[in-house]
Amino acid sequence: MKATIQEITTVLDTKIRPSLQRHGGDLSVIDLNEGILKIELTGNCSNCPSVHFTIEEIIKAALNGFVEEVHVVNTMDEDLLNLAKSILKKN
Repeated sequence: MKATIQEITTVLDTKIRPSLQRHGGDLSVIDLNEGILKIELTGNCSNCPSVHFTIEEIIKAALNGFVEEVHVVNTMDEDLLNLAKSILKKN
């Protein structure tokens, strides 16, 4: 079944986001292309050691039939990246 971003967002908003938000995290949909959903985990979820469990057991299960795969895209805040670069240049 080919799902739209809106259909996927509805599932995420009702079945996934509330749980993530209770733990101080969230997610953003980055892209949907040929059954592959790319998301970014934010807040506490971005560095959580249980991220693979979250994706495999919770997100993929909730989106069963909507997508073939879920990939987490790690993005970094531009200001944080520039700060890291400046620190490394000083050493």
